[in-house]
Amino acid sequence: MKMIRSTLGLIGSLLLLMIPGPVNAQGSAALSGILNCQEQITLPVNAIVTVQIAELRGSGAPQVVAEQRFTTNGAQPPFRYTIAYDPGRINTSTQYTLQSNISVDGQVRFTTNQVYRVITGGAPVSDVNILLVTTGAKLPQTSGGSPLLMLSALLLLGGLAIFMLRRALGKRTD
Repeated sequence: MKMIRSTLGLIGSLLLLMIPGPVNAQGSAALSGILNCQEQITLPVNAIVTVQIAELRGSGAPQVVAEQRFTTNGAQPPFRYTIAYDPGRINTSTQYTLQSNISVDGQVRFTTNQVYRVITGGAPVSDVNILLVTTGAKLPQTSGGSPLLMLSALLLLGGLAIFMLRRALGKRTD
């Protein structure tokens, strides 16, 4: 009896393993490419990159179908992206576009300013290169200092110069 249960359990497990194959074949697809900025910039560590596939509609804003979002963590453009999407949500008679932006502290600093058609109507699904342009908002200063910092640096350099001068004069008298 124990042998029959084990055999039935094994057969049942094998049948369950065969089921996900057809489901995965229709479950996901991916769109990929490279994202770059028109302007040579240095992004702060907390910059967030968002890339979206959107369905174009006759009127109104595009409907987002899939999205990839990541923090740069100090990495700089160009960025490689891959967006997984459900092909079951894609209507072959509809047009889809790729849109992207980079935000810092909740403010969009760079965005797409042209339409990048993807997926349907012979449009690409790989090697879709996106160029982002500035929105006009300035990135936060990562360096540059303040007047107080500049004064401190000058005083430090002055103190160092006096120390070295005294030391050099002290060696002459010895």
